[in-house]
Amino acid sequence: MQPPPPPLPPQPDAITPTIVHIITDKPAPDLSMIDVAVAAFGLIGVIMAAAVVAGLLAGGLFIWYRSRRPITIIEARGGQHNLFRT
Repeated sequence: MQPPPPPLPPQPDAITPTIVHIITDKPAPDLSMIDVAVAAFGLIGVIMAAAVVAGLLAGGLFIWYRSRRPITIIEARGGQHNLFRT
């Protein structure tokens, strides 16, 4: 004769899922590619634009300043290239 089978472990209670329904007042706004780009380049874009404007202004002032004064001794002497004249 065979021994009786071991008893089965007790079954847990049936699991009842809880369904949560989230209600929002208004849907999230749609974001376009332009909105994302503007948000990404917000402060950094302003700093970069200011740097470009400052660089162009400094370059323009440098060119203007150098065009008002002779650059070489020859230009200062009115095109006279004889450097040994007295």
